[in-house]
Amino acid sequence: MDPEFDDVVAVEDLMALERRYAAELQQGAPSRQCRFEYGWGLVRSRYREDTARGVALLSELLPETPAEEQRDVLFYLALGCYRLKEYERALEHLERLLVAEPQNAQVLRLRSRVRSRLRRDGLVGAAIVGGVVMGVAGLVGVAIARARH
Repeated sequence: MDPEFDDVVAVEDLMALERRYAAELQQGAPSRQCRFEYGWGLVRSRYREDTARGVALLSELLPETPAEEQRDVLFYLALGCYRLKEYERALEHLERLLVAEPQNAQVLRLRSRVRSRLRRDGLVGAAIVGGVVMGVAGLVGVAIARARH
């Protein structure tokens, strides 16, 4: 567990962000800053559903964010995708960041972590598929052996 990428926002802080977002929503449309902060909090929640809502909110926010201010939105989109195990999407956001900031240490660390998880999950997936194939082959072998006798 890496506190830089795996720590969670305090429930009280997330509730405060949600109250502010709801108040601004009642007044019309929440400001870009309010939506970013609420999305940031949701992405860092311990609950997967909150993280998914945060990714959705930040995804809606990205196109209307000026290019020079997109860095934080992209980073937290990547972090949210990483936490949702959507590693390919996380890498897309990180690569966009690295075009503008190729030496950004935080982005490079997260990219390394995402790639590591992608490899690990790929190996686990391959092992599962291999096990299923071996199991099916074994069952077919047993069925053929029984049919011969």
